[in-house]
Amino acid sequence: MLFGQSVFQSVVERLERENESDLPEETSRSGSTINSFSASLVFETATQEPLAANRHLDSYLGFIEHPVAHAAPEPEPEIMPPHLEKTALSDVSDELAINDKDTLETLSEKRRNFARLNHPDMVNPQFRENANLRMKAANLLIDQAIRFIAR
Repeated sequence: MLFGQSVFQSVVERLERENESDLPEETSRSGSTINSFSASLVFETATQEPLAANRHLDSYLGFIEHPVAHAAPEPEPEIMPPHLEKTALSDVSDELAINDKDTLETLSEKRRNFARLNHPDMVNPQFRENANLRMKAANLLIDQAIRFIAR
């Protein structure tokens, strides 16, 4: 290895020397070959500003109109369904219409039908608190009716 050369350059030179000795003399290197390891190609630009390179592109694209993104109108807030506004125990009792002729089957059916319309997981998250209150009241009333029947 010669001083001032990297390990890579010294290995390349050694390989070139070995390659030259293996070739017959008539196919030996001609004067027109270029050593690609030592050749370099550098392009110089007129300016070092990165924005200057896009100046022509900007002048070309400057005439194109870009669509303006219109903001989507905000949806109006949902209105609470009227049945969810009634959270009093008496209102829920009137809706269930529990009477002394109800059986376990009819009470279970009333519970399922009420839950289908009022379960907190089935309504808008804004109205879940009211739906939860209504379900608690309905379950309380139906459980009391079932206890009354069981006597």
